[in-house]
Amino acid sequence: MKKKTSAVLGLFIFSIFLLTVVAVEIKKSEGEEIGFLDGLYWVVTTITTVGYGDIVMSSETGKIFSMLVQIYGIGFLFGVALPYILIPWAERRFLISIPERVDIANHILVFGYTKLTPHLISQIERLGVNYVVIETERERAVEALKNNHNAILCKIDACRKNANADRAISAVIMWDSVEKSLDALITLKDVDIPKIAVLSDPFYARYLHYAGVSKVITPKSVAGAHVARIILEKATRDMEIKNVLGDYGMTEIMIPEGSIVDGMAVERILKRYAVRILAIWREGRLNFIPGSDFIVERGDMVLAFGRRDDLIKFYDGVVG
Repeated sequence: MKKKTSAVLGLFIFSIFLLTVVAVEIKKSEGEEIGFLDGLYWVVTTITTVGYGDIVMSSETGKIFSMLVQIYGIGFLFGVALPYILIPWAERRFLISIPERVDIANHILVFGYTKLTPHLISQIERLGVNYVVIETERERAVEALKNNHNAILCKIDACRKNANADRAISAVIMWDSVEKSLDALITLKDVDIPKIAVLSDPFYARYLHYAGVSKVITPKSVAGAHVARIILEKATRDMEIKNVLGDYGMTEIMIPEGSIVDGMAVERILKRYAVRILAIWREGRLNFIPGSDFIVERGDMVLAFGRRDDLIKFYDGVVG
């Protein structure tokens, strides 16, 4: 971010210099000699739309140039400087102070604030367990704090100390970036705690296993696995629930014809069965974290998350 800001400011300063040279030459063509300082003065007052009027372009070329400089100034100030430089600087300086470390124990390390992270946090909070979200990007850390989630902003190689990882009980890596996930695992390689990674592409799962991850959860592959077995299931005791944390787990269920869930919105499923729908596989397309108004249909492969008892009740409602 700092490099981009520096590049933009450097380009702007260069453009001011270039406009000053052009302004001096135009005034010279109009028969009036002005120095570089006067030309710079005219450019700055024109760009800021102050325009004192003591130096004025009189030719048609000069007037057209003046209008272009004004438009350029307005575009830069309101299109670049204000939203991308001034406001972020003000937020960093005055509005939000993001903690860079925590002093807690027996907590869960959550690497990355993604779309799935708030759902995981809600379940962790229901268990009464402490947690901390570790983010390397300021914008995501700010979003987490605005949602009243415990988060810190720090570099991955500093997270072991800043997040008190040696006193944690487990780590969950939510980043879909394989590089960032590997960096986190390397940082925690000597920390003896279970490490779980959520990764959309199962192709890279083996690399995370090599780096010491305990389990890799790939919603896409889970949602599409064991279709035939699920269709033939007759009793809840045959239901396969993948344990995630404590009494919480995930299971995949095919929505059969005539199911009471057919035509039911995701939000209604949550209220009725207390389970969250993490993904829906429909006609070869994965709908990850579907919206509350998403309608479940016959033939969908649903990946549900919740307490074991609630998942069994949900299963009964689906296939009963």
